[in-house]
Amino acid sequence: MYLISLIIPIYNAEEFLDNTINSVINQSIGFNNIELILVDDNSKDESKKIIEQYAEKYDNIIPYYSEINHGFPGFGRNIGLEKATADYIMFMDNDDEIDVDMCKKLYETMINEKADVVCCDRVIVDSLSEIKSNIDYVNGIENNDHIIIENDDILLFNNISVWNKIYKKQIIIENELKFKENTSADDFIFMIQYFLKSKKLIYLKNYFGYYWNIKSDSLSHVSSIGYVEEMLSANYIIINILKNENKLHLANDIFKDNIVYLLVQCSYLNVTNKEFIDLLKKIHEFEIEIDFKIKLDEKWANIINQFILDKKFKYAIISLKTLNTIRKITFIRKIKRNTN
Repeated sequence: MYLISLIIPIYNAEEFLDNTINSVINQSIGFNNIELILVDDNSKDESKKIIEQYAEKYDNIIPYYSEINHGFPGFGRNIGLEKATADYIMFMDNDDEIDVDMCKKLYETMINEKADVVCCDRVIVDSLSEIKSNIDYVNGIENNDHIIIENDDILLFNNISVWNKIYKKQIIIENELKFKENTSADDFIFMIQYFLKSKKLIYLKNYFGYYWNIKSDSLSHVSSIGYVEEMLSANYIIINILKNENKLHLANDIFKDNIVYLLVQCSYLNVTNKEFIDLLKKIHEFEIEIDFKIKLDEKWANIINQFILDKKFKYAIISLKTLNTIRKITFIRKIKRNTN
C-alpha cells in the first residue's frame, strides 16, 4: 500500500518533465512509498515517450494517455483521483520540482498533527532568479515550526494552489469533490470546496518545499480578455458555493488577493479601450455582488481598484498600462544586472 498518490497532469512538457519526475523519484520518504500518476492530455511533443520510458522502469508509475486534448489541468487531476489508491493525495504541475524532503515532511506532519491538509511555502523560479515566498494567513496558532489554522480561518488562508499541499482522500471521496474541467481556475474552486470540509490546516512556514516554475518574461507576457472572464466566472461559482454553506460573509477576505490577481492580468492586456472598459465593468459588477469594501494589501492595487469601484474606467486603464510599463523597465534592469 502506498503512502501517497502524487498526481501530475501533463501537456507538452518535454523540456521540464525529466526534472519534474526525478524530483519525485528522489524523495527521502522512499519512492516505493509513492504512487506516481502521470496523466498526458494528448501532448504533441515527446512527453508521452518520456512517460512511457519511466513507466517501463517503475511499477509504481501509473500512466494515462488521453486520446483528445481537454485544454485544462482539471481533467488530468480528476483522472488521477480516480486512479489513486493511497489514503493521501498530492499534486504537481508538469514543469515544477519538489524538495527532496517535501513528501516526507508533509506526510509526517499530516499524521502527527491529525490534520486535514498540510501546506508548505514555495520558491518562485523564473529565468533570472529564485524567490522564496511565504503565505499570508489571518489567524493561526504558532507551534514550533508550524502554524495551526482551524475552522473558518482555513478559508482565509491565502494560498489556493493545489500543488504545495497534501490532502486526505477520504475528505475528497466523502464530499464527492472534483476539479472543474473547463477552466484554468479549477484549483481555486477545488481548494475552497476542500477548505470548507476541513477543520485543521497545518502551515509549515519557512519550509520552502515546492519549486514553482513560472516561466515568466515581463517583456512578452500577455493575458487575454477570455482568461480574465474565465477567472470571473470561477469567482461566481465560488460565490454560490459560499452562499450554500452560509459563508458569504467571508467573501471579502477570500477574494481580496484574487482581485489583485485580476488587476495584474488586466495590466498585461493589449486590447482596445472599449474592450478594456467592458471588461473592467464586469470586474466592477463582481465587486458590487460581494459588496467589496476592504483595503487591498498593495497600494497600487487600492488606487486602481478604487477607480473601478467609482466607474472611472479610463483612469483605471491609464494606471494599468503604466503599471505594465514600469514592470517592463524593472525587468530590463534586472536582465542588465544579471548580465554585467
